[in-house]
Amino acid sequence: MLPIIGIVLVPGILWGWVFYHAQRYKKVYLPLLLLLFIGGMGSGLLALVLNHAVEKYTLFWPNALWPQIIVFGKSIPLFSSGFWFFVGFNEECAKLLVLLAVVYPSRHLAEVFDGILYAAVISVGFATLENFYYLDQYGIAVVATRTVITVPAHAFMSVPMGYYVAKSRLLLELTDATKFRFYLPMLTIIQGWFISAFLHGLYDFFLSVGMERTAYLQIVVMGGISIWLSRVALRASRQQNYGDSTA
Repeated sequence: MLPIIGIVLVPGILWGWVFYHAQRYKKVYLPLLLLLFIGGMGSGLLALVLNHAVEKYTLFWPNALWPQIIVFGKSIPLFSSGFWFFVGFNEECAKLLVLLAVVYPSRHLAEVFDGILYAAVISVGFATLENFYYLDQYGIAVVATRTVITVPAHAFMSVPMGYYVAKSRLLLELTDATKFRFYLPMLTIIQGWFISAFLHGLYDFFLSVGMERTAYLQIVVMGGISIWLSRVALRASRQQNYGDSTA
């Protein structure tokens, strides 16, 4: 039993360590990262319920073959494809709830890069829980493949959401106490969630129609976007800290 748990947990912990060490200019509260990792696993259970509800109570389900639509000469099942986009929205929504519940009101969400790091750790926890299921259903070989491909892909998908959640928190602190002070911060959260949900659904859609190479290319693109957003966030954080120290 312990070796099985180790096979699933160790890759997630290693990826969490990678994202943690993506920045070295300040210390991060490690118990919070552990809580977010566990929360990410819990969000996987919530996403399972949401996905099951879509499959059971709507017309969208994984093996729906009709109706068919033609896109670039390729016949694509509409309801089946729609299901995978719902999966993206559901799973990113589950991650977002953990992000909002645990760190949005916290003093530890002080810079934009904090949101990126926290979203990545939640996503790694989410993917780790999925690996328990895949290990039981398909064996170690699939889990090993997911460790290299799917675990970082989950993190890359959620980076935009973490970025915009952190920006929302900063906007909320800067906004004057007016009647409409919550609108822009809330719209910023929705913007980030929608971007991550669409990226997630698109990735699942490509896999569902057998476009694996395109899906893997998307991971590379999302990785590039994640690096770019992280660099922008770290630059802003250093400038913010430098300004505070010279004030």
